[in-house]
Amino acid sequence: MIVEFLGQGLYDEEIETSGNHICSALNNEFFNEITFLVAFLRKTGLSQILKFLKKAKTDKKNITFFVGINGKVTSKQALEKLLELNIPCYIYYTENYIYHPKIYLFEGNDKNRIIVGSSNFTNNGLFNNVEASILLDFTSQDKSGMKVLNQLKNYFNPLLEYTEPNLNNVTQEYIDELYEKGLLSNEDFEGDNVNQNLNKTYDKSKKTRKPSSEELGNIDIKENRKLIDYKKQELKITDDYLKKWDYLFEKMKSYKLKYNSVTVAKEYEDRTLYGWYQKQKLLYNHPEIEMPKEHIDKLIQIDFYFGDGHILRQETIKKSWLEILKEAIESGEKVQANHRYIYKEHRLGTWLVGIASANTKGKKLDVRKQIKEFGFDFSTTKRDTKNVIERLIKDLYEAKEPSKMLWRIRFLKHVNKKEKLSKKTISEIEFVWEYHFNEKPVWGKINERYTDRTDEWKLHRKKQGQWYPIIIENGEFQSLYHWAKTRLKSKISWKLIIDKFSQTELEELRKCGFPV
Repeated sequence: MIVEFLGQGLYDEEIETSGNHICSALNNEFFNEITFLVAFLRKTGLSQILKFLKKAKTDKKNITFFVGINGKVTSKQALEKLLELNIPCYIYYTENYIYHPKIYLFEGNDKNRIIVGSSNFTNNGLFNNVEASILLDFTSQDKSGMKVLNQLKNYFNPLLEYTEPNLNNVTQEYIDELYEKGLLSNEDFEGDNVNQNLNKTYDKSKKTRKPSSEELGNIDIKENRKLIDYKKQELKITDDYLKKWDYLFEKMKSYKLKYNSVTVAKEYEDRTLYGWYQKQKLLYNHPEIEMPKEHIDKLIQIDFYFGDGHILRQETIKKSWLEILKEAIESGEKVQANHRYIYKEHRLGTWLVGIASANTKGKKLDVRKQIKEFGFDFSTTKRDTKNVIERLIKDLYEAKEPSKMLWRIRFLKHVNKKEKLSKKTISEIEFVWEYHFNEKPVWGKINERYTDRTDEWKLHRKKQGQWYPIIIENGEFQSLYHWAKTRLKSKISWKLIIDKFSQTELEELRKCGFPV
């Protein structure tokens, strides 16, 4: 089944109108049963489709209209035209409620089509008004399509089977009767002071476009049919746009006063103002369209930003963060470029990390320069091995009652990332280590000497038949349990012993959840 949306009325020179699709369906040899259920029928609507109705009659296709007459919109001339063409037509009318469908049904032996939406059988409804419809095109073997078709025909069965008491066959006598009762309009004598109800229904101030017969009836519905990209419609300065410009400009002034901003956010509640704001920039920067000078002058007076609003917002955000950083430094804060550092509920550390990351790609260097001018030095929080070890040494100097085991792990994590350290750095590490722990660190063997229990773990696995969890019996194996648990939770600790296992052992450990 092919399902397509039909929109019309928003753009000039459209071909995807409901009227054109109806003409094409009338012209299609696959359809032989044609049924229209419409609220309004006008002669002006029939005139555009007349030649297709005549051809369908010549091809011996069965065409039937089921029309409403509420609101005195359906005209005497339209009904008489169907009589002249010998096309069966039935009026559905009751004073209790309005008959209001817009369904165009085309059936064939092998193929069917349904067009349903807002378009009435009037010239404006079919070709000019802003309307929306859905087209379903499906074969008689398509279960989903046939389900919809059967549901539709089942619901309208009282009309289609002519058993509905409110249904009347259209004859000249019946047309005259309805006209005498004031239920039909007269298209031959309509004017500004005649039939006020009709004038309210149709906005005659709108410009309408009458398609030529050569343009109609040529749409072929296919699975991969290329549709018009309405988003690429030409930018224009229309009369409606000019009439509303001053009103929206005043809205823009109020917006600026309230939010102190010359860019309208996409999420702003008044979407029409956002659309107007975007259009000003497009018109101003258009290579061919000349924006009215008085518009440009007024926008300049309120500092309207004609450039990329995203860039301006980024500048505003940057300025805000720089002010926060300056305040933090001036207040004596120990500012850190890491994700954990927060200053007065502001994630200042995360912003600084982002700037540092951008700098490595050659971006936001101007921001880094401003940050440096404030007195902040990225190297004090830099995460390369040299800077990290320098901070570790400084932190260990200042530590009170440090844990030798914890500090051994912290140093080993970073020392192993660098095969060679400067003599000065080695000397500083040894000095601060002796200062706190009264011994020199064992380079490259710290972890193995004090915490390597790999052989004990392998022996336990052989006895117990599993690597993890370690089974504690009467307090025994408790220390091995915690040692193995640390390797399970810490990738750093695990990497120190990973080369001590065979591929088979590693696969077993991976299944236990270890970070192999």
